[in-house]
Amino acid sequence: MPVRSPVFRPRWHKPEAQRRKEFDKQRGTSRQRGYDAAWEKVRAQHLALHPICCVPGCRTPRDRLNVDHIESVRENPAKRLDPSNLRTLCQSHHSARTSRDHSWNR
Repeated sequence: MPVRSPVFRPRWHKPEAQRRKEFDKQRGTSRQRGYDAAWEKVRAQHLALHPICCVPGCRTPRDRLNVDHIESVRENPAKRLDPSNLRTLCQSHHSARTSRDHSWNR
């Protein structure tokens, strides 16, 4: 039976699960990042006014919607609760946008 040759990994290489765990520790909790009671209130108001994904043709059910900051909170913290800086996206479109903005897909 053929034997698979071992994969060389340098000593500093960490498994994906360990890298994600370390990233999440540095990142802090959602409350620490600004998603507090005030955010929950603004989010609920936004979803009441805009109950569908803003991407044309998307028909995602209402229970899978996210509210996205057009200008990120990291870049402009003053617009964190500004209704004009928000848009409704479904989970898949929000993940794609976040990945693109943070260059995680390169």
